[in-house]
Amino acid sequence: MQNKLRIILQKHKIKLPIALSFIILGILSRTVFHIAPNVEMITVISLLAGFYLGGIYIILVPLASLVGSDMIIGNSNIFLFTWSAYILGGILGLILRLFKVNKKVVLIGSGAGLVFSVFFYLYSNFGVWLITPWYDRSLSGLLYCYYMGLPFLRLNLIGNMIFVPIGFAIAELIKSKAYQKQSIVLNRKTNRISNTKI
Repeated sequence: MQNKLRIILQKHKIKLPIALSFIILGILSRTVFHIAPNVEMITVISLLAGFYLGGIYIILVPLASLVGSDMIIGNSNIFLFTWSAYILGGILGLILRLFKVNKKVVLIGSGAGLVFSVFFYLYSNFGVWLITPWYDRSLSGLLYCYYMGLPFLRLNLIGNMIFVPIGFAIAELIKSKAYQKQSIVLNRKTNRISNTKI
């Protein structure tokens, strides 16, 4: 029991600082470094949290980023749609990990970012149509809502085509360096043990 608890705490000791870094990056991308509407880092950090961290971080990273930044910039009455969409982005990252996508991670992660952009556009604009009084409650009203959201989709796609590949490339580079460092440490320990036996 204590051994399992120790393993869990060790995993969180590594994952928690990464999650906090993602959360801070997400908040800053929506407040201080805001480039344009729907150009943000929440998508990439949600996907990365799902792919590399898993567990509670799938929900914690996007939700804390959104709540933290919304406390600064405010939000509209469709926040349940935006918040839940980004949590689903974390789940998408986890699905990629569960399918053992170990090769071409940057390419597949980038594809997931584009798929998520389209999903977010459809889902959040449905929320706008459903909750706000701006559009008729009809199929033509829904289609018009989607039409009006196209400029935001374009910006979101551009942002995700840039940030998601960069995010996955950096994460893979860090992961590779960490494995190299770990293997060097293990080799040194093995050499010390074999030298003491001689």
